[in-house]
Amino acid sequence: MEIAYFKRHQGQGIYNYYKVYGGKGKTQNGYQEIINFLNEKPLIVIEHNFPYDPENPNKPFELTGTWDTYEVGIPISKEEYEQAYKKATESNFDVI
Repeated sequence: MEIAYFKRHQGQGIYNYYKVYGGKGKTQNGYQEIINFLNEKPLIVIEHNFPYDPENPNKPFELTGTWDTYEVGIPISKEEYEQAYKKATESNFDVI
């Protein structure tokens, strides 16, 4: 599975960082790990691309996460992502 790394500017010198699995497009099994620095404590979030299942219309689905990151994210190196991860986990952080 392809892995790509991105960051997105959130304002005032703050970036969120993304590790995207599955490649460009609305990949059915794709997901992304997000390091969010917008809060006092960093958040690490996993978002999955769940396909819509017409037989279970109440089941949650989302096909926007990874393709949106490819559309608006700034490509970065694995090393830059790992530095952000290290910074996020060096003190208090939340995993969602």
